[in-house]
Order: sequence, then structure tokens, then C-alpha cells
Amino acid sequence: LLLALAFGLALAGCGSSASSEPAAQDQEQVLTDDALYELTAEKVDQPLDGAGAAIALAVGAEGTDIGAGTTFNMLQTLNEAYKVNYTAQQFTAADTSLDAAKAALNSAAQSGAGLVVCYGSEMAAALYDIQDNYPTVSYLMIGDEPHSEDYTNYRTSANVHCVLFREEQAAYLAGYAAVREGNTSMAVLGGEPLPSTVRYATGFVQGAEAAADSMGVQVYIRIWYSSMTASDDDLTDYVCGWYNEGFQVVMAATPELADSCIQAEKSGREVIATGWDCAGQSSSVITSAVNYYSTVVQNELYLFGTQNNWDQDHSGQTETLGTEVDAVGLATQEWRLKTFTGEEYRELYQRMAAGTVKVERYSDTTAMPQTQNVTVDQPNR
Repeated sequence: LLLALAFGLALAGCGSSASSEPAAQDQEQVLTDDALYELTAEKVDQPLDGAGAAIALAVGAEGTDIGAGTTFNMLQTLNEAYKVNYTAQQFTAADTSLDAAKAALNSAAQSGAGLVVCYGSEMAAALYDIQDNYPTVSYLMIGDEPHSEDYTNYRTSANVHCVLFREEQAAYLAGYAAVREGNTSMAVLGGEPLPSTVRYATGFVQGAEAAADSMGVQVYIRIWYSSMTASDDDLTDYVCGWYNEGFQVVMAATPELADSCIQAEKSGREVIATGWDCAGQSSSVITSAVNYYSTVVQNELYLFGTQNNWDQDHSGQTETLGTEVDAVGLATQEWRLKTFTGEEYRELYQRMAAGTVKVERYSDTTAMPQTQNVTVDQPNR
């Protein structure tokens, strides 16, 4: 069940942190780092039956450059902790097309696996079409729900369980921290305005508003949704123009776009990544608003493993998880924020987890948070 960490659903994009040990703020660990989380037998009430299972991972063309290399070590850790015999196999889409994603999912289902774990919008669109083709196979869909290719229809069959993250909470923490660091001119670079991208952008605005209000300052944020890909040189040039305009920080609202921001950064300019920890990619990455994939997926896989099926509370259902279960937050393995301290972060995180700090969840561009201290510009909405 440590397959989540093994396959790196925090996945490949940005590389590992420069430090192998969780960094500290004032010699204290800020929060437990997701990469260190291990669900062991001592932490759960119900043991697994020891029979083992075959688990498959279906991934997009990006693969699992980091996670795949540790698959067997992590699976061995699981087997030793629970005295079970889980096996795993990976199926990667040949390219970014819907047909390639379907082929990977079909191969995973036909492999004999009882559970297929899949991740991301490409796999969600493929799963929408084939989820009923293999009724004896269960699916764990991470970060999305089965939807039509144009996002107009959603449908989840009984053999599928979905987990969504409260990206807006993670982005709120990042926006709050960025303003507390003294930044008043910032930008958000998004890809297509998909629901998760919009939630990162609007969460960032809400956090910036809260910090600006507490400090009595005015903040300007530009949000720009782009159809260009991270590999497009024009995108890097565009972000260079932002830094030349005087933007102090650019948040990349998709993990893949962080590379463009990192390549464009100038001396004294900063990047905030999203999705997973990109600190190891560049010293310009001051923090990352992350989903705690390892923590969440290990617990989901344990739940499935107790009966090798989804129970009635999870069958055909979607969970949306946030700070209340340590599912999102800022990357803490390497703490680079200088003014916003670990203690302040911990206190804000705990208030958010308790519901005292509320973050509104926006999923499209038809509405924006109301702000008094932040001017939001969306030139191409």
C-alpha cells in the first residue's frame, strides 16, 4: 500500500529536494513532510488479511520518472510491515491522446490487477469511457473524476472511488506567505482554465487578500491562462517579460508550468510551484503549494485492502480532502521563507484545519473572490 509513494503520484515533474532531511524553521520541523509518511501496521485498527493483491498503476505519457525507481523498495517496506505480498505493475500511455490513455487503462485492467490506480485529467477522460467495461476491477482515481473529453459530463461507476484535493487551501497558504514575505506585485500563470487550475489561482488571491488586510498593504495580482505548453519557448519569454515588468513572484498554477517560470526567473525574482515540491529544481522556488499524495493514497489503499473492494461509503463516490486530514499544504522539506516563519505557518494551518480560516472553492472563471486589498487583473479570461 505504499504504492502511492512508490509510484510517486507526487510524480515526476520537478525533481527531488536538495536536502534529504526535513529542514527546520528556527531548528524546529514545520510540519511532517509528506514524503516521510509511512502507514504502518501500528497506525491502523484493522490488520490486512495477508493474502496480497495485484495492483496496477495507469499513468499518462509523463510517466513516473522519480517514483518508478523506488517501486519495489517501497512495496517491500509495505510487505514487511503487514506481512502481505502485494505486487505492482505500471502501464504508461504512449502519448497524450485519449486513445493512448484508454490503451494504458485497458492493459492495466486486463493484467489481472484487482485495483487500478490512475491519476490526472487524461486518465479521467479515458476512465469515463471504459469504467463499466471491467466490472470486477476496482479503480482509484486521484486528482480528478471520470469526465467526458470536453468536461461537460461527469459519471462515476460503482467500482470507482475518486479523491480530489482542496488545491485552493494549499494556494491560500502560498498567497498568504508570499505577501507576508513583503511581495506586493505578483502573477499567476495557469494553463487551460480547468477546475484545479482555477482553484489554485483563486485560492492564491484569497490568501494574499488575508495577508494584505493584516498588514495594511495593497497588492496587485495578474492571472493569465495560457494554451501554451511548458515546452513552448514563447511561454518562457512571456514570463521573462513579466519579471522585467517588475513582478516579484510568479506562481505556476500547474506543476508542469513551474519549469517555464524557473527558466525565466531573474536575480531577485521568485517562483511558487504547485502540485508537488519543486525546491530541488531551483533556489528561486521559495515554496510549493502541494497535494500530500503519499499520505492520502496510502490511506486510501489501506482502506481498499481491508476488504479488497470499495465499501458503500466509497463506491462510486468522490472525497474532497484538505487540511483537515493533512491532504494539502506547503512543502516543508526545505523551508525557504524568510519572514513568514514556521510557527506562523503552523498556526495558520491549524486554524484552517479547524475551519476557523475558510477558503472558498471556485472551479471556473465566471466568479472571483471579492477583495478589498488585492487588485486582480485577468487580461485573457
